[in-house]
Amino acid sequence: MVLLLTDVFLLLTQVLLWIIVGLVTWFVLLKALPRAFLGLLVLLLILLILAVSFFSGPNVFDDSDIFRTLWYLISLLFKPLSLGIILLLILLTGAKINKVVGQIIRVGLVLLLACCLPIVSYFLAQELEWEGIKMIRPVAAQVAGDTPVIVLLGQGTTRPFLGPRTTCPQLRAAPAGPPARPATPRPPDSEEPLTAEQYRVLTQTPTQLPIQLTEKADRLLYAAQLYRQNPSSLIVISAPRRLDRKQKEGETKEVVSEAKDIQTFLNQALNIPCEAIRFLDHDGASIRRTAENVKKILADNRINYGNQLTIVNTAMNTERTYRTFREVFGFCPIARPTDFYTIPRRSKLDNLAPERDLVEHNLQAIDFLPSIDALFLGSQAIEEYAGALYYFLRGWIKFRDLTDCGGLAAVPPPAVAIQRANTRNFPRGSINSDLTGSTVAETVPSANQPTFPASTPFTPDSASSTTTSRTTTPVNNPAYKAW
Repeated sequence: MVLLLTDVFLLLTQVLLWIIVGLVTWFVLLKALPRAFLGLLVLLLILLILAVSFFSGPNVFDDSDIFRTLWYLISLLFKPLSLGIILLLILLTGAKINKVVGQIIRVGLVLLLACCLPIVSYFLAQELEWEGIKMIRPVAAQVAGDTPVIVLLGQGTTRPFLGPRTTCPQLRAAPAGPPARPATPRPPDSEEPLTAEQYRVLTQTPTQLPIQLTEKADRLLYAAQLYRQNPSSLIVISAPRRLDRKQKEGETKEVVSEAKDIQTFLNQALNIPCEAIRFLDHDGASIRRTAENVKKILADNRINYGNQLTIVNTAMNTERTYRTFREVFGFCPIARPTDFYTIPRRSKLDNLAPERDLVEHNLQAIDFLPSIDALFLGSQAIEEYAGALYYFLRGWIKFRDLTDCGGLAAVPPPAVAIQRANTRNFPRGSINSDLTGSTVAETVPSANQPTFPASTPFTPDSASSTTTSRTTTPVNNPAYKAW
């Protein structure tokens, strides 16, 4: 009883001190300081954070909770939902609004409304995902001694849940007998406690729940599928520490990182062996940092990957991921996008697949009505556009033609080299004839046929050539199946 009274007294003391601190802060900021000086102070703070973000490394906002929070507050101005709420609050305060502020409010609310329309958000996401599709390239011939590496960017694919979790390698089996009661304090009488049977069903075999997945978890399934195609591959998982999971005393960031849960899911649910997923990046909070950390992990462990580096990420983020890894590693990786929200336009697929294999988006009347799903998708697309702009300003990506990847290109076998030589004039976006099981037009150059750059679209009138068509089952094409 005495202990309970002491805890209540300490809690009331903390609350009182917080109230005092809040009142002093309110008085200093709103009463003592002039409004003009306060506005200048806020502006200088925003400019300082922006300067730090541009002139520091990619880790400053990942390692500091203060900078991460301040950056999140500033980024609210660039998100449709939060910007719309701020503008509505300005209107509700009844403050005097000049012409410029009025125009900003109108533009912000129109932006919010546009992002709520499925037809607008679908278009924004479709363009990003199509750019990710264009990053798909055939896998280069593997050189003897090279180890294929699959980089799985897994942030946001799993959710924290009840433990204990069996990690990789497997823990010893639990001793026989009734399960031990969890050593957790009893909740207050006003809350209904979890029964022993409920806890056993959720956390112990054979009814133990697997790692809980989010709507972005297709990356995990796709990485496992790519591994099964080449079991000699290594999977490097990159995912940061969970900010929504309390780190208890004695726990390290490796224990509470999302990468550990992904490793457990791949091993337990998808039967990927532990030896193939032994490399984890627990600090991959951004694409740039992931690329740098993965390069260091591979170098420290002396993994000779040659040009067999595959990246698996959300389709909307694939282009930025591809170009970031290109700059960090010095050669073009193998892009494999997934987590698609949209379907490519038919006009962009007609030359690759028969009509019966095309899935087309059906425009409906509700596509012109606001919805929460459209707001979610549109906000993700806008954030990706803003992220790509930020990476471009930092010099982390370059929007240049990637047809000549250079770097660690392997020397293909003679048969493959001849095959590629026959298709070197294919237009950008076409599938080379060394990919089997697809509808491919093999172009045999005539004597006077010029060489076309990869960025030049091919038209029947652009050159004279003799074309033969070989048709097989289109779904066997690996590049076509990738999306």
